[in-house]
Amino acid sequence: MLKKYSSLIIFVLIEIILAFIGYSLSPLSNSLLLSILTALFFIGTPILYYVITRKRQTEFTSWFVFYLAFKITPYVFTMENNFFQLLFRFKIYLNILFLFYLMFKIIVFIKSFRKDVLQKKNEDIDEYTFISNSLQESVKFKNLGKMIAFEVCSFYYCFIKWNGNKNNEIYFTGYKNSGVGAIYIGLMLVSVVEAVGLHFLLISWNKIFAIIFLILHVYLLINLTGHLKAIFFRRHFISNEKIIIRYGLFETVEIPISTIDEITKYEGDYERNKDLVKFALLGKLEAHNISLELKNNIQINLPFGIIKKPKNILFYIDDVSVFIKTIKDSMEYNQKT
Repeated sequence: MLKKYSSLIIFVLIEIILAFIGYSLSPLSNSLLLSILTALFFIGTPILYYVITRKRQTEFTSWFVFYLAFKITPYVFTMENNFFQLLFRFKIYLNILFLFYLMFKIIVFIKSFRKDVLQKKNEDIDEYTFISNSLQESVKFKNLGKMIAFEVCSFYYCFIKWNGNKNNEIYFTGYKNSGVGAIYIGLMLVSVVEAVGLHFLLISWNKIFAIIFLILHVYLLINLTGHLKAIFFRRHFISNEKIIIRYGLFETVEIPISTIDEITKYEGDYERNKDLVKFALLGKLEAHNISLELKNNIQINLPFGIIKKPKNILFYIDDVSVFIKTIKDSMEYNQKT
């Protein structure tokens, strides 16, 4: 963990030291020394960060680090008798340029998204994959890209996606007989009833908190609705080489057929452990009927930044017998070839 963020830690430590020097010597009578410290804070240290990270992918790009340092600098160092006073006086124009940069990134994302949609040739790619891949190309911050992809997909499935994709024998659904729709709709209805009473209580106490609570509750309902519709529209895919598991707004998981040890029908209870993952946002409230045993642990990225490396995966399939037979046929095909 420390190694992954070592460059960012070095950057933050240097910035803290420079800020401490600036505060301890403030107010500075020596304008040259003040300007040097300012330059090191918002130019020198970001350049050092760039030099350290230029050959590897990082969570924060050097441009983002430079912009962050630029925004903080006027609050750390006084601009009186500072050589950079004129620059920061016109920082509003630099903020406008940054907004144009963001707009450019949005345009790049839209063009990339449309290109992916128009060039769709593989049956194992769906809209979720389009959006995720396009955002990863447009937003270079890995975790930020994932967060934005989750939110965009949530709104996409909640408000835009209304028609299912064409289906054939290699696609499998996981919602028709599981009762997952009734569970989510019931949960949302109960939350609405409780929220109405709590909202009226908050209004009489503090209107600001009432508004914040209303916004958060609407946001939660949008996410739950988007997740439920994604369960309806995203289907699992099987080929002779791999199985693709798609569950709601969870990240797509590709499992090579050659890595599967055993697949069985399993509807019993289970004990939580580090080697088991169930594709269910509500845990044991949602049904499962497939147990997929793998030869080796694989990494699965779950919502909220949770990463697990299981060997056993539980999920629900409507046509369970056909699904198991298709997987076993693919396993036999791989053994023969």
